[in-house]
Amino acid sequence: MRVLDKNGSARLIGVEEILYFSNYHNTIYIHTLEGEFVLPTTLTDLFAAYKNHGFERLDRSNVVNIGNISGYDPNRKVVYFSEPSLYATVSEANEKRIKQYLKSKKEGQPDE
Repeated sequence: MRVLDKNGSARLIGVEEILYFSNYHNTIYIHTLEGEFVLPTTLTDLFAAYKNHGFERLDRSNVVNIGNISGYDPNRKVVYFSEPSLYATVSEANEKRIKQYLKSKKEGQPDE
């Protein structure tokens, strides 16, 4: 996917690198472990394009790659990724679905 960095330069990133998409002041941002990039489109269009690739709309301001979620903080109502400072908000309506997803993901892991 071609995105723009903070300087407006084009860059290619792979779908597997995407942690989540967010919307702020009508601008779509793509969040990766390497940083934040801009994509000239809408969250509705992104969700339509990526919903079959493991992305879910967790609230009106983001579309998250659920395969990259490391955990959920029910007090803050956020999912977080391997980098603790990276997180995405979860609407109350989607809270139960995320809890079920993380429970099934944990149950699917082999015992250590």
